[in-house]
Amino acid sequence: MAVIGARPATGPWFIPGRGRPRPRTRPQLTRRGRHRGVVRRVESRIDVRPLLMAIVVAAGLALFYLSQSTGVAARGYEIDTLAATLAERRASQQQLILAIGQARSPAEITERARTELRLVPLEDGAVTYAPSVSKSND
Repeated sequence: MAVIGARPATGPWFIPGRGRPRPRTRPQLTRRGRHRGVVRRVESRIDVRPLLMAIVVAAGLALFYLSQSTGVAARGYEIDTLAATLAERRASQQQLILAIGQARSPAEITERARTELRLVPLEDGAVTYAPSVSKSND
């Protein structure tokens, strides 16, 4: 069964030279002799495939550009965040080194022994030493 106005498929529309573009008509005024003011339609072929392919390629390039620029921006934010974290950790490390130095100082150790542990210094004669045994006396 044939459909009125149907035409056979000759190939994909987007491959140039393969398919037949549909003829489009444009109205053009012609004034010939007796038929003045009569509008005649002149068939002219308008191939939109190259325009569509250009639009598709441009859209693809635009999407590629946007994805790349978005990726670069995301990496930049990540680098900034990591740099801020690194600076924070270095400041914390410096504070810890200072606290360790203060805790190791003899004045701090003596002060903590007196206040927290309630230790007092020994008197000079409070400690007696055992005499050493020498082998030569026997």
